Amino acid sequence: MPVDPGTAYVDPTTLIDDVNSRIVQALSAHDPAELHAAAARAGVNVGETYTGRLWTGGVCPLVRRYPTGEAFTAALTNGSPDALNAAVELLAVVAPAAAMSFALEVMRIDLGGFAFGHNRVPFELVMRGRAEKIIKRDLCSASPEILLDMLRRRSLAPGEIPKSKIADIPVAALIACVSAGELRFDQAESAGLFSEHPALRDGAGLLDALLKTRWFSAVDGHDGGLTHWLAHRLAETRYTPAVPALRELFTRQRKFLTTAGQNLLEIGTPEALEAASSALSPEGVPIDEYDRHDRQTIAIDALLRADPSRAFDVLAPLFEEQVLRSGDNRSESARTVLEKLTPEQAAAEPRWIERSLMAAQDRELGATARALLDQLDPGIVDQAAARVKKRKRKAAARSTAKPPPGDLIERYRAGEHERVWEELAALDRRPPKALAAQAEAVAMETMERVRCGLEAVVETLRAEAYPFHKKARALVPPPLDALRSVKRLERLTGGRLPLSLRAFYLVVGSVDLSGSEDGFRHDPKKHGPKPKRNEIVDVPEKYPFMYLSHFDPLVVLPLEEAVAEAERWAREGRERVGMSAPLDLTISPGPSFKANPRDAQPEPVDTVRLPGPFADVELHHGRGGTVPFVAHLRGCLAWGGFPGLAGTSIRPQAALDALVQSVVPF
Repeated sequence: MPVDPGTAYVDPTTLIDDVNSRIVQALSAHDPAELHAAAARAGVNVGETYTGRLWTGGVCPLVRRYPTGEAFTAALTNGSPDALNAAVELLAVVAPAAAMSFALEVMRIDLGGFAFGHNRVPFELVMRGRAEKIIKRDLCSASPEILLDMLRRRSLAPGEIPKSKIADIPVAALIACVSAGELRFDQAESAGLFSEHPALRDGAGLLDALLKTRWFSAVDGHDGGLTHWLAHRLAETRYTPAVPALRELFTRQRKFLTTAGQNLLEIGTPEALEAASSALSPEGVPIDEYDRHDRQTIAIDALLRADPSRAFDVLAPLFEEQVLRSGDNRSESARTVLEKLTPEQAAAEPRWIERSLMAAQDRELGATARALLDQLDPGIVDQAAARVKKRKRKAAARSTAKPPPGDLIERYRAGEHERVWEELAALDRRPPKALAAQAEAVAMETMERVRCGLEAVVETLRAEAYPFHKKARALVPPPLDALRSVKRLERLTGGRLPLSLRAFYLVVGSVDLSGSEDGFRHDPKKHGPKPKRNEIVDVPEKYPFMYLSHFDPLVVLPLEEAVAEAERWAREGRERVGMSAPLDLTISPGPSFKANPRDAQPEPVDTVRLPGPFADVELHHGRGGTVPFVAHLRGCLAWGGFPGLAGTSIRPQAALDALVQSVVPF
């Protein structure tokens, strides 16, 4: 007679005792010798040692523990724990149907946290394990509740459940198991349990399951993998009613924003693309800066897919010159736009081609923009380039910038150094001939003063035994054919050099104040006796010129190196479809190289972009920031050729005073 689940028992032990008594009664119908032979044939084991009702370890074959069938049946009659535990497994050999019935009854018993001892396995739990072993022989006979219970207890792997039984297990129960951490969701096993479930074969069932995960029900758990899987399946089915749920994951759940956003792009309906682009503000920057990179990439992609023309209206401000120069998040967003923009989208909105032509000249975006333009029809790109040039000519013709007043060279010599260069920098194109001649005279006068200042600085450094890296390169005058080399550089870059850089090459030549304390030589006449061992020395006072190379010494590489770099750049093929790529000419190596060239690490260098403006060119520091070339020289010589001294309070003041005393203002 089966156990009545509604029967009240004092504890689970009473219930199991009732099941055991009926199993013993079922075995008594078989001959003891038959039972003994069946145990030997099936390899049934029993526990070796018990303390009361508790199994304390070890197993051995039943036939060795009980040499005869009579000994085994006697142990059953006397309630021996090891014999009782082996009874249901032995019954499965001689009467499989009856054993299955009893095994299912054992699985329905809820121990309810009943404890039989610390760190010991009670024989009731051993009996449950044997029952599970019997049920696994015919899982189709088990109820969905038992299968779910075995999944929770990890005694049954998801892949072991017959496909015919998967449909009987409610999806909500499976999701609850995953959320509670009782069932691990992974592609190897659990995914098959869900993918074979009939309730998850259409979009409606998938969406219903997704809404039951803890990310929508606010129940704690571990169903992140399941949520990802359901979202991907919804995207594969292109089930449009799932868009609001995916939007919820994209905008509110950081854990799933990439998955949900990509799935919205896969669905691709106007509603889905609008949901994916909702993370962008009208200015084209992410509304939520947290996880900005993933959100902005997906949002920009969605905006471009939905309507390239509307996307241009929203995203074009990101390409304004002042935005790109700032180097902030908006300039990074501009790079993302060019990476996501496809040739088809650019062809559909010609303004994107024009914007890409402008971005092709930018220091940071140029390579990405040129790669896009190379994929387009050359004829379309040429037409866009013509439109851009026409607009530039019209803008130049409308320019109302007035020429600087007065005689520039006279004003410069009178002391208006910075003011005159500011006015020259405002001339964005070549001025009339008379004004151009004055500007060239100012540039030459400026560099004459720079050369005089550098000569005084180098002379002082040599007198004080400064450890130059290469003393012969400290200050090298222009070569005899400097003008010819300058014109060669201008032909290679496709435009006249800015006046400041041109005059430097023709008047100053090159300067290299880099050095290393490794080359420092102690001079007793200048530095006094050498310090004794372990003597504390005030280095800035005793050796004021020893460590100056660590303070960003001034370096402007020679003209011949500039020409060689331009020739390499030209050979590598700077010509692109519809435009020319600019040259970022290296002016100076990085600070660590100038501090100690022998042990320097690879680092960004200082460059100028050619062709450049008429008067002065911006120097791009490799470590960030820009400064006009003349202002860069002015700042360097203000600190004796070592502008890094401005950033430290511990400086060799005596050395600095000696270096700057002969520098002429310019």
